[in-house]
Amino acid sequence: MLLKKVRIINYRQLQSVELDLQNSLTVLAGPNNSGKTTLISVLKGMFYDKKLSFNYSDIPTNLSTAWVDKIIPVFQPIMIKYEKEPGINEIIKKISDNDAFITDYIMGGFQAQIQVDYDPLNDDIQQFADYLMDLDESKHSFYFIYTYDPSVSSFEKTLNECYDKIAARFLDINDPESVEKETKTYFLKEALLRLYCSSLIEKCYFCNSNYENANSMEVSAFKKLFNFQNIPAVREVDDSESDSYKGISKRVIALLKDDDTWVETTKKLPNLLMAQIENSGAKTEIKNSSIKSLDETVRDIAKTSGGHIGKLQLEMDVDEDDVQDFIQKITRAKYDIDGLLLNEESQGLGFSNLIYLHMRLEEFYKSIDSNKVNVFFIEEPESHMHPQMQNVFIRFLKKYYTDKQLQGLITTHSNEIARAVGLDSLRVIRQTEKAKSELFNLSKFRNSIKNKKVKNIDDESEFLLKNFFDWFFEIGYSELIFADKVVLYEGDTERLYIRKLVGMPEFSSLCDSYIAFIQVGGAYAHIYLEMLTMLKMKTLIITDLDYDNNAWTFELAKKSTSTNETLNRCYRLLYPEKGSKYLPTIEELYELQSKGDVALYNNLVYIAFQDKGSTARTLEEAMLNKFLNQDVFKKIKRSEWKTIRKNNKLTFTIPDNREGEEDSQYSIRRIVRATSNDKTDFMYSVILSGNEEKMLPDYIRKGLLWLAK
Repeated sequence: MLLKKVRIINYRQLQSVELDLQNSLTVLAGPNNSGKTTLISVLKGMFYDKKLSFNYSDIPTNLSTAWVDKIIPVFQPIMIKYEKEPGINEIIKKISDNDAFITDYIMGGFQAQIQVDYDPLNDDIQQFADYLMDLDESKHSFYFIYTYDPSVSSFEKTLNECYDKIAARFLDINDPESVEKETKTYFLKEALLRLYCSSLIEKCYFCNSNYENANSMEVSAFKKLFNFQNIPAVREVDDSESDSYKGISKRVIALLKDDDTWVETTKKLPNLLMAQIENSGAKTEIKNSSIKSLDETVRDIAKTSGGHIGKLQLEMDVDEDDVQDFIQKITRAKYDIDGLLLNEESQGLGFSNLIYLHMRLEEFYKSIDSNKVNVFFIEEPESHMHPQMQNVFIRFLKKYYTDKQLQGLITTHSNEIARAVGLDSLRVIRQTEKAKSELFNLSKFRNSIKNKKVKNIDDESEFLLKNFFDWFFEIGYSELIFADKVVLYEGDTERLYIRKLVGMPEFSSLCDSYIAFIQVGGAYAHIYLEMLTMLKMKTLIITDLDYDNNAWTFELAKKSTSTNETLNRCYRLLYPEKGSKYLPTIEELYELQSKGDVALYNNLVYIAFQDKGSTARTLEEAMLNKFLNQDVFKKIKRSEWKTIRKNNKLTFTIPDNREGEEDSQYSIRRIVRATSNDKTDFMYSVILSGNEEKMLPDYIRKGLLWLAK
C-alpha cells in the first residue's frame, strides 16, 4: 500500500498544492518560510495526531476576508435590533436551511484529497475494502477526503456564548462618537472568524477518483489505515553532560524490545533484583528506621486523633514493573573506544543525530503493518551535519528506503541533499506570491523533457536536455531551488562585478534576498529557462551582445548578427513568425531593447545586454565606454591610455606602438582585445580602485533595478 498523492487546499499559504510521492524516498526541498513545516503539520494532523490544529489564522486571508464581508451585513442589523435569543434565531434563519449552512455563507475551507495505491497481486486490502469506489479493473487506488465542515448546531452554541460581546462591538462601531473604529472593526472581524471556526468539525470521506460522491466515514477509522511516523526537526540528542534527553539510549532500548535475546535476558532481571533485595535485609532496615524516625510524629498525631492510629511505617513494595522501569532508567548507550566506555554525549551533535536517525529508521521498519499505509517522514535530517556527512547520509537513505521497500518523505533546505538526491525524487516548494506557496514536481519536469534535444553550439552535436539538468544538479547548481531570485552570468569577471554591485545602496534591497548566482555562457543560458520558468523564478540574464568582432564601425556592427544563442532564441520567441533559424541583426536587437521587450515570460525573465548607446559588444567594452563617455570605435593615443590607466589605478593591456608610429592610437575595442587574457585582473583593479559605480553600464543598472523590484 502506497501513499500516492496528497492535495492540500486552503491551509495557510498552501492554497492548492499537490504532493506526489515516490514509491520509496521523496525529498521536499525549499527555503525557509516556503511551507515545508506547514505541509508536514497537515500530514501529521491527518494521519498521526489526534486532530489537526485548525483555527482562523490557518485560513487564507482572501477567503476569510470575503466571508467576513458577506457575514457582517447579516449580523449587523440583527444584532443592533434584537436581544440575544431572538437575534440568534434570526441569524440562524438567515444563514442556514434544514440544519445546513447556505452555500453563500460557507467559507471556501480547508480540504485534503488523498490517493492510496495498492498492488492487486501482493497487497491485502481487507482493511480498505469498504472504501473502494472505483470498480475499473485497470485502476488500483482508494480516494479519501479529509476536511473540516461547518456545523450549524456548533455555530449556534458558540453564538449563544458570545452574542452579547459581538453585539456590543457592532453597537460601538455604529456609534458616530466612537473612536478607534479601525482597531475595533479588526477585533470584531476576528471575533466573527473565531465564531465560524468554532463550528468546524473534523470529517473524513471516501470517494471516487474525481473526489466526488463522497461517503462519510469515522475519522478514527481513517487514521487507523495509516502507520505514519515522523522525526521532527527538533530532536532529542545530547552533546553535553547537562542534557538529560539520553535520546540514543532510549532509541537503542526501543530497538531491542522485540529482540528475543534481549527480552529473555531482561525478563530474568526483576526476579534477581527482588531476591537480592529480600536477602540483603534492606526491607527490614527500611521498615525499622522509618518506625524510629516517625515515632515522635505518630505520638503527636495520636494525641489529636483520640489515639485511633496504628504505627506508621515505610515498606518496600517492589513488583516486576518497578524493577523493569528501574532497568530502563539505568541502562545507557556507551561507546567502546579502545576499551574506554564513553557516554553518548561524548560524540558531537552531528554524529549523535546520525545515530538517532538510524535507530528510528530501524524502529519504524520493525513496526510495519502490511495491512496499512506505512510512511516515515524525517524533517531536516541534515541538522548538525557537515556537507560531506549530508551527502553520504542521503545516499544511504535512498538505498535504505529502496532496499527495505519503505516509503517516506524528508524535508530539507540543504543544497547538498538536493544535489545528491537527483531530480526524480525531488519536489520543490516555494513562495511564489505573498502568502501563497506552490509545489513543483521535478520528476514530472524531467519526464516532460526526456526526449528533448539541444544542439551543442560548438560542434553542432546534440545532447538530451534531461542529461543536461542531471549534470546541472550534480555540479552543485541545485542551490537555485532555495533562492528567491537568480542571476545568470557569463564568466568570472561578471561574477566579481555583480556581487560587488549588489552591495551598493542603489540595489540594497537585493541584500535581503537569497540570490543564486549561476555561471553560464550566452550559448547555454536559454537552456536553464525551462526549469527557471517552471519554478517561477525571477531571473536576470546578464549576457554579451557578441556581434561580429571584426565590425570596426558602428554601421557595420548594426548590420551584423550576434553569436549569442540566448539572445537569438529570445528574439525568435517574441517573433515566432521569423522562423526557428532566424538570426536577428544587432539593429533589430537594439530595437527590441528600446521597446522594453527584454522582459519575457510574463515579466519573469529579464535579458540584459549592451545597449545602442554604449556601442559595445562585451562587458569590458561597455564599462570603459561608460567611464570614458565615448564609443568603442573612437581611437585614443597610446600615451593617453597610459595616463588613464595610471591615474585610475586600472589594469589593462596597451599594445606597443605600431611600426613607424611614435604614439599609436587605439580604440576601446582594441584595448579590450589586447586584455582578453587578463580580464579577471582588469575587474579586480576596477573593484579595488573603487571605480565600480563610475563604470556601471546602463544595461546592468536597469537589469539589477528590475531584479530588485
